[in-house]
Amino acid sequence: MDGQHFQRILVPVDFEPASDEAIERGTAVSAGAQSVEFSPASLRAVSMAATVARGSKGTIVMLHATPPMHSTAMYTGPVSLPSGVIEEIENKARATSLAALQHLKEQLCPGLPVEYAVGPGHPAQCVLDEAERTGADLIVMAASGRSRVARFFVGSTADRVIRESPCPVLVIPAH
Repeated sequence: MDGQHFQRILVPVDFEPASDEAIERGTAVSAGAQSVEFSPASLRAVSMAATVARGSKGTIVMLHATPPMHSTAMYTGPVSLPSGVIEEIENKARATSLAALQHLKEQLCPGLPVEYAVGPGHPAQCVLDEAERTGADLIVMAASGRSRVARFFVGSTADRVIRESPCPVLVIPAH
């Protein structure tokens, strides 16, 4: 397959709240009211997707799955969160995620068409659903960097995506 077939490139991007060290080093990214940091493998995945998109004149779809918020799963018994509170949390998570992804577009994908997909859900399922929804021709994703033992007990997003993806998957090593 030559690069011309990769018109829609899906890139799942993971990040976490910035550590004090990342803030001090200046590697943290301001995403709205929060500072976040990307793993080196996620940054390499976005860079690789940008390289492929430039060669194929394709579009990048950056995806970030936020944690699902279900009041029934969060509390058992008579206490639960009002739906308005859950909606507010999800809206803030979406705004932070979009700000972080837009930063990556500016830094690593200048001049390329980039779309964003952000929402609550489990990462592997979000990637698979978005690949179907957008008609992705390629998924470029970072490996988690967890040990084999951790993957055995927790599972691996990349492993599941590779097994169930409707298109080729390029996995960027964690280290």
